[in-house]
Amino acid sequence: MSGHRPDAVVVGGGPAAGAAARTLAAAGRHVVILTAEDRSPYDRTVLSKDVLLHPGAALPEVWPAGAPWRERIEVRTHTTVASLDPDARRLVTASGDVVTFESVILATGAEPRRLALPGADGAGVHHLRDTTDAAALSRALDHASRVVIIGAGVLGLEVAAAAATRGVGVVVLEAADRVLSRGVPAAVAEWLCALHQEHGVVVCTGVMPDAVLRSPDGAVTGVRLADGTVVPADAVVAGIGIVPRDGLARDAGLAVDDGILIDPSGRTSHPHVFSAGDVVRTRRPGEAHGIRLESFTAAGRQGEVAAHTVLGQDDAFTDVPWWWSDQYDTTVQAMGVTPADAREEVLDVPGGLLVLSVVGDRLVAACGVTHGPGIARAVRAAGPAIAAGARLDLGAAHAAATDLAALTAVLRAAARPL
Repeated sequence: MSGHRPDAVVVGGGPAAGAAARTLAAAGRHVVILTAEDRSPYDRTVLSKDVLLHPGAALPEVWPAGAPWRERIEVRTHTTVASLDPDARRLVTASGDVVTFESVILATGAEPRRLALPGADGAGVHHLRDTTDAAALSRALDHASRVVIIGAGVLGLEVAAAAATRGVGVVVLEAADRVLSRGVPAAVAEWLCALHQEHGVVVCTGVMPDAVLRSPDGAVTGVRLADGTVVPADAVVAGIGIVPRDGLARDAGLAVDDGILIDPSGRTSHPHVFSAGDVVRTRRPGEAHGIRLESFTAAGRQGEVAAHTVLGQDDAFTDVPWWWSDQYDTTVQAMGVTPADAREEVLDVPGGLLVLSVVGDRLVAACGVTHGPGIARAVRAAGPAIAAGARLDLGAAHAAATDLAALTAVLRAAARPL
């Protein structure tokens, strides 16, 4: 395929890029992927789980082995795109190569937000976004006796679980008054916090790191808090969110607002440029600001939608947001977005709990956690009801809570027409 102008170019190496390329190639299009990483698109969700728990574990393929359309995808690794000229339909790489295209899908993803603290630059302070980050952090855990994790979001808690399982002492520092303060009901957050404490993790909320401390030879020795308290550490992990990699689009003159602005079909402000994944902010008609969804499942579906749009097919991302997390032997599942005026119904279920968020009597979100994967079917069964804005019989849900199969049936039935 090299030397020929591809039907489409995909910039990126994550789930959105993988899904976009797969969809285009399966439709007979010739695709070039430009990725700065050293491999084809892969499942990043395992980096904070299996890869840290089992160093050297193979990364799951995002494309099925032996699929005939794979020969229509050319992956150019170690390739950073330096500039984009949408009108000329041309990309220039950092090495000076020129790549022309009919259409381009920007799936450039996001990068970890950096700690703005004295001492935070340099060895011993880790972020986790790609395989290089994961390998470096895994090596650090081989030798560390104490690690401080700054940020108690999903990533921070997954890293805490992996480190504690590997026998490393863990302290989690969180500025908010609880863990998982974004998008997770308080009851689920409290359950997970207690789980981590049972595994020996020290969780400190409402604290502000002030500096990363280092020895004269530069080694990390701890984190100082704003009140002067010093938390000893051999390594520090920052899990304080991500920042969309939208610089390429901004420099090309595309509309950007903390992410590349797209419509639900993946269209940007230029007719030959499309976008998907963690780099985008989706703005629906009439919306001033739009929404960013930072999840593996959303990114993959958005990549598929953008590819369908390139192909001239009608498609739009209207999916109910869904994400999951594995920590120790537990599974967390969440579906939907909880508005500020929602009421939360907490159900005690076998091995955990489920929180149903309702506005009036309509189900808008579900989030649950259990030892083992038992909660997964129940939460995913809520998806069609959430999408339909369906009424939920809360009495039936509470009555079925002692049996996850029965509860799943109640949630599934809520989406059926009366």
